[in-house]
Amino acid sequence: MAQSGTYPAGDLGNPRRAQILDAAERLLHHYGHAKTTVAEIAREARVSVGSVYLEFEAKDAIWVELSHRRHEAVLAAMRGAANAPKKLYAHRLQAALVARTRAFLALAERGAHAAELVHCHACPAIREAQEIYHRREREIVAELLQAGADAGEFAIKDASATAATLLQAFVAFVPPLLFGRAPDEARA
Repeated sequence: MAQSGTYPAGDLGNPRRAQILDAAERLLHHYGHAKTTVAEIAREARVSVGSVYLEFEAKDAIWVELSHRRHEAVLAAMRGAANAPKKLYAHRLQAALVARTRAFLALAERGAHAAELVHCHACPAIREAQEIYHRREREIVAELLQAGADAGEFAIKDASATAATLLQAFVAFVPPLLFGRAPDEARA
């Protein structure tokens, strides 16, 4: 599957950056992104506040990178399911959408604030990360639809438009709606 609109490289090869992101992730689960300060992140990461700012221009940059991590986990689950050795593209598409839902549910089980970095409308930077995610998600679904159409399984005129419509209809299964439900109820 294609990967246009890729996310920043992140913490690859930078242990201090990874340490800060891991600390911010832990604090996010307890306090949420709005109530977590850079000083708390620095203390949790055992680095100075200045070191945090050497790695990230602002607190929002930390949340954006963590948001990209979460979005990438969902996309990886979708790609893995879409590329599974199933014969019918309809089954691959269904598997990708189920994998998407399961990935979001796995996030929900991480705590009350787990959804903030995938569905936060209060933070413009996270909204931008969400737009990249939605574009890449549409690409995965459009590629499946086009491959299915090429194989004669689907009768569609525009795979991209059909993918957008399909995902729009599927939005009922996206957090925060699922985050408010018991895990078993949401899975059903």
